Amino acid sequence: MLPAWLEQLSGAMPALVPGAPIVWREVCPESRPVLLAPWLLHQSSPVLVLTPSLERAEQWLAVLLRLGVPESRLLRVPSALTPLLEPTGVEQETLHERIRALSALHRGDAVCLIAPIAAALQRTMPEATFEAELVRLRVPDAPPPDDHEWLFHIEPQVLLHRITEDGYEYQEPVRIPGQFARRGGIVDVFPMGAELPVRIEFWGDEITSLRLFEPASQRSIRQVSTVAIPPAREVPMGNEAMAARIRTEWEQMIAAQPPHLQPELRQRLADDLRPLMQGAPFDRLELYLPWLLNERACLLDYLPKSGWLVLDEPLVLSTAYERLLEDVAQSLASRAERGDIPPLRAEDYIEPFERVEKHTSTLLLGDPIFSGGRLYQLQLR
Repeated sequence: MLPAWLEQLSGAMPALVPGAPIVWREVCPESRPVLLAPWLLHQSSPVLVLTPSLERAEQWLAVLLRLGVPESRLLRVPSALTPLLEPTGVEQETLHERIRALSALHRGDAVCLIAPIAAALQRTMPEATFEAELVRLRVPDAPPPDDHEWLFHIEPQVLLHRITEDGYEYQEPVRIPGQFARRGGIVDVFPMGAELPVRIEFWGDEITSLRLFEPASQRSIRQVSTVAIPPAREVPMGNEAMAARIRTEWEQMIAAQPPHLQPELRQRLADDLRPLMQGAPFDRLELYLPWLLNERACLLDYLPKSGWLVLDEPLVLSTAYERLLEDVAQSLASRAERGDIPPLRAEDYIEPFERVEKHTSTLLLGDPIFSGGRLYQLQLR
């Protein structure tokens, strides 16, 4: 619950009318989350706040929580560019938070997502692909909560096959998001982005109950009538056809590298092709994103037209984006020189900065100027 003085202050604020960009030039950085807190609570659609850095995003989050904005209304969106910067995979907690953000936007939840520019513009699967990979389940006597297909008849083995294709991994017992297990007619799944795992009980191919349970004790907490299981990764797992295409194109790149680097590059490719052919998750999966996803998309594509985009200091945002591209490009070049990867382009993994100018309802906090003195596009229309 917000302080009374803040609610009173909000009554004197100018109205934010959707459908066109709005500029607040004279609002200092420290007061921005304070002034927007009441407005955020009154939104019925998502709000996406873009910040120049993760540190600034954390500041927004801390202030809004301190003012009384419920934690359930606030989502932190981290970047998952680690596989480009160093030879390691994306942390499970990062994947969990990003899938939770994509799910909330896909549903159109009335939440405020706070994301550094790197997290917002890194490539992800298109929303249509995300929708196609969602598995929606319900108990037979529960009416579908929306117009989508909610399954209550599905063979347990078919369900396991689907979620395995979506990147879920077997682990008994289920402890963290992205894991599943089976014991006879019971399937446990911890959906990515969810607070708790779900225990799915079957009678033959019919779902008889859905129960949330506590991961530590494995004890059931309460019954639910529906559950949606999103994909566990932002990149498709791959298949034999994709693996064959990657082999051909990467072999061409490897053949153009210095001879002393080629054996190591071919060995790394061979190691990656095995899980790619099997459709299994592995640490370097995100490196193959441009080959696994033909259509380009990012977090901004999930923001519905009814939602708001907030740019925290446009000039600093664009400068941070340019620095991001430089850092990723330098990291990729350094790894290519060591023979860890063939030459790859940062632009194939990160969307152009101009994407932030596509959304209709946008609030710019600070002058509408980007690096090089360029004005925000929609201001010129």
